[in-house]
Amino acid sequence: MRQWVILILLLVALYSNAQERELTLWSKNEVSVSPWEEVSLSVAQKIHYTPERNSVDLKYSEVFIAHELKHWVEYSFGFRHSKLNIKNGNWLDENRPMFNINLIKNIEKFQFSFSNRLEYRLFKESNDYFRHRQSLKFNFPNITEWGMQFYVSEESFLKLNGAGTHLARVYTGLKAVDKAHFDINLYYSLQKAKFLNEWLTSDVVGLNLSFDI
Repeated sequence: MRQWVILILLLVALYSNAQERELTLWSKNEVSVSPWEEVSLSVAQKIHYTPERNSVDLKYSEVFIAHELKHWVEYSFGFRHSKLNIKNGNWLDENRPMFNINLIKNIEKFQFSFSNRLEYRLFKESNDYFRHRQSLKFNFPNITEWGMQFYVSEESFLKLNGAGTHLARVYTGLKAVDKAHFDINLYYSLQKAKFLNEWLTSDVVGLNLSFDI
């Protein structure tokens, strides 16, 4: 219970110090199944909501199939269909095939993971382009017997059409529940996004629910 109170107070403190920044709430639900040993199939839906505008800004559905090649490396193929609310309910459609490689290293009770993802963003009303995402995540040891643990991570996105890095985030989060078939993940992220050669800062508070069947 004390860890929950600390996390809530941290989120409140971070937001109270950033009243001039836009706050976005993210919610993701994911279901995974393992049809074969070391192979998993997952489907997910995610929504980005901005309370200040009372607006859903982004929603997407995706599917991934992953293969654990070794205990320290996993690769996966995925596809995402998303809708971006660009202005007053005008939605921009995107289709995105993706290829991901995840490297994992355990050092005693700590875990490091390094991910690289290549994606091709296809738009109906905009130019298509390749993009690279890299992410580094650090998991702290469990603090409860049911798997509660803190983590920190970062990710950045590089457009491969010559535009360079246009999006970056740092995260601090809590895996509140880690059961064999059910996970709850709460997090805060500081986001930097580039628009018209200007970097804009915003805050993200998110909740992920994951189910293994």
